[in-house]
Amino acid sequence: MIPTETTNPPATPNTAPTRPAAQTVSSRYSLIFGVALTAVTVIALILAFFSSNFRPRASDALPASWTQAYNADLSGSDTGSWDETQGCSMTGLGLDADPGDDNDAQCAFTPSVREDVTANGFYFVTQLAPAAKVQEFARSVVSVGDISAFDSGDGAAIHFIVGQDGAYILCDGDCSQATSAIYLSGGLASWHGDPHVANTIAVKVSPDHSALTVYVNDQEVATVATQFGPQPGIALGSLAGDEAIYTHATLYIGR
Repeated sequence: MIPTETTNPPATPNTAPTRPAAQTVSSRYSLIFGVALTAVTVIALILAFFSSNFRPRASDALPASWTQAYNADLSGSDTGSWDETQGCSMTGLGLDADPGDDNDAQCAFTPSVREDVTANGFYFVTQLAPAAKVQEFARSVVSVGDISAFDSGDGAAIHFIVGQDGAYILCDGDCSQATSAIYLSGGLASWHGDPHVANTIAVKVSPDHSALTVYVNDQEVATVATQFGPQPGIALGSLAGDEAIYTHATLYIGR
């Protein structure tokens, strides 16, 4: 038998393990991507925080030539300026649109229906009572145009509906997403969600009645094309099962 000769393998130098080149490159790009993603996120948050400052403001929208035609604290006595026959009443808290569960409430501003006050365009602003003062879910409706019926033809009347959670719908016709010619919805960044803080809604109709712009708490929400008649009506209200209390209203008109 031939003995098998065994030898010890050569000693391996005691060196630190090296990281593969591909892994090093991957880690470098992961770090760069992470830093870039963080920067983009921070920028997005900053833009979201300050974006409302760049929106058109209601305070800048009123033409200097327009004059104030109405200005009233609605928590006082009834002056005959608001129709109280369709679920509305003047109370110590304000004009209360409380329709119950079966019908919507609509409080028409009677000068806009019976007099020639909105023919040359107008800017109307109203303040809502804080949600904490409303017994039902606080949901307001500001309507402009042919307000004889809530579901009047497309474009004849436009309704801005907003709940105490800041979710809104701007619509015409029967306010159906499937059939309305105008239907915008979303959440309001400018809305005061605190139930003890009041909110303000304003609408502006151009002198030629071709556009309506909605503002909430001095910030523009949307502008839509309109098909109003020669004397657009104004109404405040609420939907069945909900309630809204309006504490103040002001109207500016063109000449």
